[in-house]
Amino acid sequence: MSQASEPSGAAEPPSAPAARHVVVTVHGTNSQHDDDAGERWWQRGSEFANQLTEALAKRGIGDVEILPVHWTGKNSDFDRLLGSLNLARTLAKLEKSGASYSIIAHSHGGNVTAEALALMPPSPLRGGVVTFGTPFFKRRLKTVPWLIALFQAVMGFVIAPIMVWYLVTILGSGTNKIIETLVFFGGLLALSLWSAWRGLRTLLWRRRNRARCSRGIRDEQWLVIHSPRDEAMRLLETAAAISPQYVTVASARRSLTAFARLAGVVGTVVFFAATAGYFFTPLIEKFRAGEFGLGAAADLTFLLLVPLVYAAIFGAVVLIARMGGAWLWAKTLTGAIHGGVVGAAYGGDGAYVLTGVGHLPPYVKVVREARLEVVNLGGIDDEAIFVAAHKLYSSVVAADGPEGGLADPDTMWKHLSDALYHNAYMRDERVIETVSNHLADMRGR
Repeated sequence: MSQASEPSGAAEPPSAPAARHVVVTVHGTNSQHDDDAGERWWQRGSEFANQLTEALAKRGIGDVEILPVHWTGKNSDFDRLLGSLNLARTLAKLEKSGASYSIIAHSHGGNVTAEALALMPPSPLRGGVVTFGTPFFKRRLKTVPWLIALFQAVMGFVIAPIMVWYLVTILGSGTNKIIETLVFFGGLLALSLWSAWRGLRTLLWRRRNRARCSRGIRDEQWLVIHSPRDEAMRLLETAAAISPQYVTVASARRSLTAFARLAGVVGTVVFFAATAGYFFTPLIEKFRAGEFGLGAAADLTFLLLVPLVYAAIFGAVVLIARMGGAWLWAKTLTGAIHGGVVGAAYGGDGAYVLTGVGHLPPYVKVVREARLEVVNLGGIDDEAIFVAAHKLYSSVVAADGPEGGLADPDTMWKHLSDALYHNAYMRDERVIETVSNHLADMRGR
């Protein structure tokens, strides 16, 4: 993704013998933390990491290292693309060290992983890829970035041959200003070639990523785990799929009628302000001369134009509204509101706009899929909600101040998110067994 600058603090894979197997963990939104070790599922020493390590040891993979990869965790597409660059660099360092590795990602960490792998060439060191509850995004370039990329490509392809012609012509004429020619026209040639490359790279990013993933990801190497009870996935899928009508044609017509009244008043004032010299000058001259008779009264007849000008402007706006303007205004407002809603849920602050949400990676042809239909996912049911509420209440009672209580957003998020199905995958023993089987199977290929 060329729109993202290079982030700092890339995870440094430890140097160790090539026999070890590294499990790279990628957290999701709002799960970030500065430490590599902790209680969060993706950190070293967590319950999930310990159970997974034990399960892999039973399957013949004893030397396992958990390598967390950090990104901001913000609901921001720009930050997710930054995270994908960081992950790609970390994987490249692992491959350089000769260590085999697998990747486990949760939620939007799966989107970070998908974009990172689209930047990577095929590798025999890459084992299984597992994603939990990831709403995989399908994107396209926004209009302005697309136009900029198109302009870059067209200008590059137009200017480059012209610069070559100048170079050949001037240098072939026996000029003694060879250095000046090379610097000026050669520099413009290099700039035009860079512009063409940059524009094409941006325009063809999706096709390029799909081609890379088709080469770099083996069939069924990617295991997708999801559940129909996953609240976050259902929210994003619904936001992307619905086509609501926030503003009806009737309400748009009423708003345009109200606007027509205001436009009539403002238009009338502007009209007479622009024609003040024509209408008011004769009156002013008569009043200064003390003439207040029929002549002055006749000059006041221009006031009869006030309702006519107002009616003309008001009628024009209403006519436009009834001839399709209200429908167009309703569509415009609905699109703007819906775009804001989807953009907020998607975190669309990057160069791409959301076109769809799916359970499967957008660039991968064949994946393994584990769809969890069970009502009790990892012990998360009605009881878990009461447990989370009890923990929250206990933290409020235990904390004499705002820290740790209702005023602490971190505590609130931690307790309430424990009751979500979206955060339950890593606590399900069956999920851990499925993941360990997949990682062991992929490492053996």
